[in-house]
Amino acid sequence: MFYSKYLKNNICFTHQCIQCCIKTSMFLTNNDIETIRKEGYEPKDFFREKNGWLMLKNREGKCVFHNGLICLIYQFRPEGCRLYPLIFDDELNISVIDDDCPFGDEFEINTNDIKHLSDLIQQLKKERKQRFP
Repeated sequence: MFYSKYLKNNICFTHQCIQCCIKTSMFLTNNDIETIRKEGYEPKDFFREKNGWLMLKNREGKCVFHNGLICLIYQFRPEGCRLYPLIFDDELNISVIDDDCPFGDEFEINTNDIKHLSDLIQQLKKERKQRFP
């Protein structure tokens, strides 16, 4: 399997978990879209816009890029997917491990991850403002 070097130490792969890929509402940056487009995918086939936010599409209840076994774009996946299960809790105003992740306690999050998430959120907001003033 050509993904083995990417998935060998991946917690989700180890547990055969695709929970975060089911009914995803993952936000995308312009860069995420361009990266995926360069891999040969048509943007209209994998993202939708809602109120200025760009989001991954779902097909048959899961991310359009998940075939039921693996992510077809794993090495090119969006930044939000790379950071998951780290999410930002608006009510608490902090970065947390998503309660919906069944193996969240196995992830190690560091200050670089938290900074990366903060930067990603700022980028998403900036790009949305440009599309939806």
